Amino acid sequence: MMMRREAEPRLYAEEQLLAHEGTLPAAPLPGLAGELLAAGSADARKRVVQGALLALGFEWLGYGTVVQQHGRAVPTRFLTSYAHPAWLKRYFAQRYHEVDTRHQDAPTSSLPLIWDIDELGSLHTGHRPSGRERDFLDDFRDSGIRSGVFFRLASPVRAHEHTVISLMSSRPGRAWIVDGVLGQALTLGLSLHEVLSHHLHLPDELHKPALGDMSATQLHILEELQQGRSDKEIAYRLQLTMHAVDYHMRQLRRRFSARNRVQLVNASVELLGAGCP
Repeated sequence: MMMRREAEPRLYAEEQLLAHEGTLPAAPLPGLAGELLAAGSADARKRVVQGALLALGFEWLGYGTVVQQHGRAVPTRFLTSYAHPAWLKRYFAQRYHEVDTRHQDAPTSSLPLIWDIDELGSLHTGHRPSGRERDFLDDFRDSGIRSGVFFRLASPVRAHEHTVISLMSSRPGRAWIVDGVLGQALTLGLSLHEVLSHHLHLPDELHKPALGDMSATQLHILEELQQGRSDKEIAYRLQLTMHAVDYHMRQLRRRFSARNRVQLVNASVELLGAGCP
């Protein structure tokens, strides 16, 4: 059976972001979001965020997007500017998102998960971790991260996509994350999200397709294309009419700015990853 290999998440830094043209709010944004937007430069924004983190007792902040595939959260983009550098590299190299129970433990209502490293392994499974879960927790400890706040926000336009925000600290336990700290942590995360999602973008982000933008049928068609199958074979395997396949093919070529079948396959491999045994 052929399986799709996940594409590597796109890592980016504040310095790569550009402001949307003509999208500045008519009135200044209130609070921390307004301070971040008014900062103007990547260095200035970093000073604001890092100052707010330290004032609350956190040292690192993770910000990224994930899509749901086969019941798992798969990272697609991640901001590196506030992350723990060594842990970030290890996390993606070892594909720890596959065993990171915080993705399951965070409530779907966007309420925050307050965690500490000693309890993290048993929150979701109810038993002691083993295998890769234990490696994940050991590497977490080795990085010096001990506790944090984790929450996610559903995309308003992409059905299977969430933004994940994680504030992390070297402080042990979670008793120190009282209501006041939690409230300010949420304010910081949501303020950063407001600026990054509505006022800044990567140079080619506006034109790049995302998994959550496509229907299940279109994703299946892309998978079949990667196997080298003809339109007739795709129609048979997916139980579609030739007219439906032709319609989706035209939509996909337009979405990926592909002039022909070969360009469409190449573009889909970049987004989805290539098929492998």
